[in-house]
Amino acid sequence: MLDIEGLSTEAKIGKILILISLILGIVGVLGILAGFTSVALFPLRYMRGFPLFAGFLIVITAVIKILGLIIGFMALSSTKLKNFNKAGMYAIISSFLPPIDLIMLIGGILCLISKEAK
Repeated sequence: MLDIEGLSTEAKIGKILILISLILGIVGVLGILAGFTSVALFPLRYMRGFPLFAGFLIVITAVIKILGLIIGFMALSSTKLKNFNKAGMYAIISSFLPPIDLIMLIGGILCLISKEAK
């Protein structure tokens, strides 16, 4: 599944970190959406003002995180094509979309400094 035979240590670790970050990102988005739906299905009696606005912020955060996950999947597919320079750039772009993902950032940096990226 990972196809890491013959790669340098940095490339192997970078690819694994990108995959771990994607899995944690999917779990995070599912948690955000589950929390929002529980609030939407069982609203408080006087839900006005800031709590309603916070719900919209949660949805916007989830949408931005989904965009980051799409770019992260592009990074993972670039590692499968052995294009670690492009994978590192995609991973770094994906990591800076809110909320900031440090695991993806480290994986992208490791992909960029691997000898396969040169």
